[in-house]
Amino acid sequence: MDLRSTLYNATAVADRSTTLRFLGTGGAFSRRYGTTCSLVTLPSGDRWLIDCGRQAPDQLWHAGIEWHDIAGQIITHVHGDHIFGLEDFAFQRYYQSGSDIPGVMAGGPKPDFVAHGAVRVEVWESLAPSLRYLKIDDDPRAGLLESYFDVLEPIAHEPPAEQPWRHSETYLCGGMPVTLRESEHVPGKPSCTLELDVGEGRIAWWSGDSIVDAERLIALEPRTNIYFHDCTFTDYPGQVHGAFRLLEALPEAVRHKMVLMHHEDDIAEHRRQVEALGFRIGVPGQVYDLISGVLIGTEDAVR
Repeated sequence: MDLRSTLYNATAVADRSTTLRFLGTGGAFSRRYGTTCSLVTLPSGDRWLIDCGRQAPDQLWHAGIEWHDIAGQIITHVHGDHIFGLEDFAFQRYYQSGSDIPGVMAGGPKPDFVAHGAVRVEVWESLAPSLRYLKIDDDPRAGLLESYFDVLEPIAHEPPAEQPWRHSETYLCGGMPVTLRESEHVPGKPSCTLELDVGEGRIAWWSGDSIVDAERLIALEPRTNIYFHDCTFTDYPGQVHGAFRLLEALPEAVRHKMVLMHHEDDIAEHRRQVEALGFRIGVPGQVYDLISGVLIGTEDAVR
């Protein structure tokens, strides 16, 4: 039996593993699968979000999850389908209480925030026109990203390579090391892949948005449990996503560990071709065990 196709009891696995639940798996213009947002649950029970697209507030609500249930946020890059939910997150955590946790304004804890330093600059450029209007003492524009989030600093980094910013930065996210490594998305724009260290030298890999770096993907395969890669069947000059024609050329060992996400709404039309090559298709509600790399269940919306 193919281990990847075996479904395990999600509750039994979650108490000893790290899991990822898709809340939205569509591309920037998806209506059927929603914009990018995924929930990582650590063995401690802490919940972290990877990206927070414009549909994230509704995606969490439909999943029965409150902003106050989220311990931290990881951002791969600044595009609306990855960060436009952050304003809602920041304001609700600051001003409101939930899940028996007071708002930040009332002395409650700030959620953690992780982004590569170059990406963080662009996050604030996007959010500042609204979040800076926080009155402190006599200053009505005293708000900073740090006013709403506990902005974490890296514990390690690699020097610049192709770009003037650091090639990678590693952070502790609820005790889990996560390496944010520069990737090629829109030329010249800060953007990162993620390497989630799930223990014993093993990782789960996340593309954010990135063209296919076959050399890197192949090099990582011996220690990668599962890959999540953005995918498009629309090929064009100046491609900024994972073109399927390049993904299908990857070795079998990589393809069989890969879940395709950030795809167009017509992904079902390509299902036979995709699955024949060993790929899996990510859809909202799926829960993956990042230790074994298997799909352990599908969570239905509760509202």
